[in-house]
Amino acid sequence: MAKLFSRADCLAAKLPHVDVLVPEMGEDVAVRIQQMSVNTRATYLERIRQSQAAVHLYEDDQDKPEAEREGLTKPADLDIAVLAIVMSAVDENDTRMFNDDDMALFETWSSNAVTRLYEAVISINGYRRFASETVELEKKG
Repeated sequence: MAKLFSRADCLAAKLPHVDVLVPEMGEDVAVRIQQMSVNTRATYLERIRQSQAAVHLYEDDQDKPEAEREGLTKPADLDIAVLAIVMSAVDENDTRMFNDDDMALFETWSSNAVTRLYEAVISINGYRRFASETVELEKKG
């Protein structure tokens, strides 16, 4: 029989994590990916939303006749894989290893390493499952 958690148990529970072997970084090298908390996931999704909104504003501005444009600067591309890793990679004490200012550092990383870690983020958070359920619901109308 499963243990019924108390309020204290729920509040003390740690987020699950997975140690991902990343051979592109060296032999027997692993990076710990932690499941996103509710707050981390909300921040992650908000960063994506803000980036998309900035792109839409820029594109709308570019669609105007040149004399009517506001002169908006094209926003930098947001690599959601890197953002996901930045928000999910933790050290042995479950402390985030990276912050938003570190995103540019990933430009020199192996794309295979980034893909491997991003797939771990997707897997531990169940994003594939949710995406496929959404597609199935949309097919049903």
